[in-house]
Amino acid sequence: MSDLKTLQLQHLLSIPAQLIWGVVAESWSALRGHSSHADVPTQDPSLRLLAEALLDRTFTLFTHVLTGVPALEEARQANREAATARDLYASRGWLEDPARYHRTPPPLERVLLTEDSTWEGPRRRAYRQLTFESGFEPHVGEPGREGWLAHETNGHAHAYLLEHKGAPRPWLLCAHGFGMGAPWVTFSGFRASYLHEELGLNLVFPCLPLHGVRGSGRFSGRELLAPNYMRLVLWFAHAVWDVRRTLSWVRARSDAPIGLYGISLGSYVAALVASLEDGIRCVIAGLPLVDFANVARDNQPWVLSRYAERFGTDWELIRQLTHPVSPLAFSPRVPRERRFIYAGISDRVVRPEHALTLWRHWERPEIHWVQGGHVLSARKSSVGPFLKRSLRQAGMRPHPALEVGDAS
Repeated sequence: MSDLKTLQLQHLLSIPAQLIWGVVAESWSALRGHSSHADVPTQDPSLRLLAEALLDRTFTLFTHVLTGVPALEEARQANREAATARDLYASRGWLEDPARYHRTPPPLERVLLTEDSTWEGPRRRAYRQLTFESGFEPHVGEPGREGWLAHETNGHAHAYLLEHKGAPRPWLLCAHGFGMGAPWVTFSGFRASYLHEELGLNLVFPCLPLHGVRGSGRFSGRELLAPNYMRLVLWFAHAVWDVRRTLSWVRARSDAPIGLYGISLGSYVAALVASLEDGIRCVIAGLPLVDFANVARDNQPWVLSRYAERFGTDWELIRQLTHPVSPLAFSPRVPRERRFIYAGISDRVVRPEHALTLWRHWERPEIHWVQGGHVLSARKSSVGPFLKRSLRQAGMRPHPALEVGDAS
């Protein structure tokens, strides 16, 4: 039996054991009900909290099953490419000054607007789809450039609009998390009806690279799960580029305030954009991740951890490689009082350490801790009031006469 088949078999056989261990570990954590961090509130022990932590673990294992184990040579080639890229970034000064890595995209002028609808819960939701040529290209000589440009669907950017008629209203750009991107999934994940109708905001939802109609994997974002960290760098650079172009289109239509709201992977993108763009009214990081090396290491399949030396993964190299696209390498241009964070106390996908790290880097702005995990926390009942208070505090509100009961 080949090495790859042996590793794949071990990977599949380890899934039940990991699930059982997850039940034991999370049950013990829920019974103890305390936090391992002084700045994180104590957990309230409950079966619901245990169920959410187990759901997070199940989600991670599910992605492991669908992803499988890479060929050893494929993983080693990705590591060699990462080392080459790191050296290139150092030689061009991008590690010392990460802002130089990001080029300012041209204003978005040529777009296609179409009408469509999708399900949002039990009802149909009408929306408009914005389509345009992204125009993003990796730097000349950057490893992975040819492979990235070979993605046929990724060069066409899309965004979904929920815009009120009548007087101008504030815009909130919502950057989705991993596995989202399809309109019905994104609208549900962000509770679009609450933001659009109850809070009276105009909303724009970019479909991030390799997700939704821009992806080619078995599920949205599938290509991001391979241990190819150069691809991650290009993904973040491309996502930031597309979001900035989308913002330019919104600004050309209205001088109303524009805020950023990201969930999970999208919070990473929102934090980056808030550090590169002037004139952003507020930034909200929901369930944020800020250190992709740690996230990848915490969530990698057991087989990759067990045979780390054979795969040759160098986490310090990965951390250096991703530095030009790390929110921790920048200071946000949004004032401290208009930065907001919420995170799950029992998050088992993106551990609370990420939210704490961003909170400290952002000079300790307002943070809301949710009694929950990762998969479900964005829809928790306490998040809505937190969002409303944060957005109002930042001046993201329509004219008072338009706020109540006006969903036109």
